[in-house]
Amino acid sequence: MREATEYTQLNPFTAIWTRPRETVRYVIEEKQTSFIVILLILTGFAGGLSGASGGEEMFPAVAVIFGSLLLGPLAAVAGIGIISGIYVLLSKLFGGTGTYSEMFRAVIVSGIPQIWLLPMWLIWLLASPATFYTESDPLMAKPDTGLGMVIGLVLLAATFVIGIWTFVIQCKAVGEAQRFSAWKGFFVIVIPSFLIVVALILFLVFVVFASF
Repeated sequence: MREATEYTQLNPFTAIWTRPRETVRYVIEEKQTSFIVILLILTGFAGGLSGASGGEEMFPAVAVIFGSLLLGPLAAVAGIGIISGIYVLLSKLFGGTGTYSEMFRAVIVSGIPQIWLLPMWLIWLLASPATFYTESDPLMAKPDTGLGMVIGLVLLAATFVIGIWTFVIQCKAVGEAQRFSAWKGFFVIVIPSFLIVVALILFLVFVVFASF
């Protein structure tokens, strides 16, 4: 374990953007479980709001907020728990030595950039529900406020950019957790997605041929 003094000036919420490997190692070695719980709550909350946008408006804004706050973290725990197990198994093929706990922490830490979008999701939902529920095409939203349309477009652009950088951070985070290169982390992340796509294609081909 590194000396704690090396980390005295490191803030995971800001350092993850430019020092991902060091941030992941810091959280793995120094941070208590309570910090991981906070990250899960914030990440799940942001994910819940993101998932609610673009769909049909079925509940008032307050209900969506509380629902995302309650159900989002549960979904985050399940999703990160499953993907962490898959990553650990695949990492063994590349000589990884990290544990499941280290991988779980690495995956949740790599999602910190998404937490930065949380205030914008809340502002968008409260300021302009009409545009919030048409995320895929804010310009087609029913008349509401110009502010809502601007927030939606800015948030969509920010989501795209941050999503790309989050993927880069995830590759480095997986590599740090398993003590190998970010390129190996890249393949650990990509392989499951590739296999899922292949499985879906094979399933669709099977359905098509079975219908004849």
